[in-house]
Amino acid sequence: MTTLSPAKKDLWLRLKHYHFEHLVPPHLSDHVAACFGGPDAATRAFASKLQKKLHWSSPFSLRTIGEYRKFLYLGVVADFEVTPSKVIDQVWHEHLLFTRAYDQFCREVLGRPFEHFPELVSTGQQTSTFASQYQATLDLYEEEFDMTPPPDIWATTKFEPRTERTKRPGRKRQSIDSDSSSSGDAPLYSYFDGSPESGGHSHDCMPEFGGGGGFSGGGGGNSWGDATGDSSSTDCAADSGSDGGGDGGGGGCSSGCGGGGCGGGE
Repeated sequence: MTTLSPAKKDLWLRLKHYHFEHLVPPHLSDHVAACFGGPDAATRAFASKLQKKLHWSSPFSLRTIGEYRKFLYLGVVADFEVTPSKVIDQVWHEHLLFTRAYDQFCREVLGRPFEHFPELVSTGQQTSTFASQYQATLDLYEEEFDMTPPPDIWATTKFEPRTERTKRPGRKRQSIDSDSSSSGDAPLYSYFDGSPESGGHSHDCMPEFGGGGGFSGGGGGNSWGDATGDSSSTDCAADSGSDGGGDGGGGGCSSGCGGGGCGGGE
């Protein structure tokens, strides 16, 4: 029998409300705020960097950051090593470049190290391991967020062969009493389904669950094979920029838990 543990909820809320402030040196904070505006100026500055360096659209860059938050959550709660998609891995690489800020983020937001283990030399055995971890990561995503990962961000791997996720049969929504693969706790969406057990938090204000679209640009969910994600969401908690859209992108490797001017730069 699964239980509602506050640890999952607290972790997700820390990630959801994290706006990448650690990336901005103090002497640039006013400049970034003037360029991008709002409480999420640093997030938008990071998205602008992704946009310019990876040739993504602005809405897509924001959505990838929202999905990157989900990947980080999965990496902390999973009882196996998670593996990102090609797109998520590129966002992760860019975050890692801010070494001091990334270390501070891991300590203060994740509460633990979140290390990156790229492959040095590709081998068939390693590729098979990554492929298995990747499928397990996508399965856990569906369990925790009660939605299909948006295929324009999650469907393509970096490692060879570049297998794409096949469309799965319809999922039965889990109840709080059902089994979950993440350490016996109830899936994350259970904490925000409006039930008395969840403290009355509603999916209406948490569009990252149940296919409702994106927060801070976070992605919606379509069936595998569609080219774009859902962009028609509003986060009534007033988080930043629920932009939609999508274009392709290109980074997947394994993970274990164990500034510039306006417009950004490389």
